Amino acid sequence: MRPKSLAIAAGCLVASCLVAAQNPAPRIDAKACLLVNANTGEILFAREPDAKYPPASTTKLLTALLVYERVGLRGHFTIATDDTRVEPSHVPLRPGEDVAVRDMVQSLLIGSDNDTAMALARHVGGSATRFVNIMNVRARQLGCTSTVFKNPNGLPAPGQHTTCRDLMRIFDRVLAIPPLRDICEMRGFYLSTDAGRQWVKNHNRLLGQYQGMGPAKTGWTVSSRHTFAAAARRGGVELRLTLLNSTDKWSDSRALFDYGFARAGIGTAASATPRTRQSTKDSAGS
Repeated sequence: MRPKSLAIAAGCLVASCLVAAQNPAPRIDAKACLLVNANTGEILFAREPDAKYPPASTTKLLTALLVYERVGLRGHFTIATDDTRVEPSHVPLRPGEDVAVRDMVQSLLIGSDNDTAMALARHVGGSATRFVNIMNVRARQLGCTSTVFKNPNGLPAPGQHTTCRDLMRIFDRVLAIPPLRDICEMRGFYLSTDAGRQWVKNHNRLLGQYQGMGPAKTGWTVSSRHTFAAAARRGGVELRLTLLNSTDKWSDSRALFDYGFARAGIGTAASATPRTRQSTKDSAGS
């Protein structure tokens, strides 16, 4: 190699080392994660993106997608008794009451309500069992070759699993639909049922706390631990992440987004709240 070529190569190596030193890999606890620049498709960081873990309530992203693709956000339907026989994280819905599809999809994505997931599944699929079959077919169509769903809400079930890469495919498709994207970043909404009018708050603690935080879907159960699919946008750059089996999705997500924006040359705002360790007190399936 000529002296000039050696000098150029050495300069490139030094530049790469400087970039790595200034932007060290994020310290996270999640067993699996994937961080992508949505503008370019570039993978910015990955840890075991094809490892299989329970999805918890990120399952509801595909449930919402199928509802939208089949009936939109239109119409009403009546709650059945079987819809209400689920674990905590519920409205609660009452058998015989009339509900709006739009309200139920908002309840699903914002409140992560498990009875809502069962009700929507039955309304769209005829039964929860048939709806789950539709979920698995649609997942394959989206390229999710390592994902199996056993229910529409993500509550623990033997054999139910996904990967960060597959979850990203589902999340990308949901975000491509403006009405669903809008719902995923709402702070909350007022839900009217036979039990009265109640404020349903988004479970995403980073909304309004992390600069640029956008649409997301949370998940947590004792067996799955924290799961998350989220997007954040700054300076015209949108980053998207998925993570599974985390002890704390909030701290992990801050670290990943900070890393990604630093790679894009966009600093972390001083107004963003500090990275702190949170307890795992989310409701089952949230």
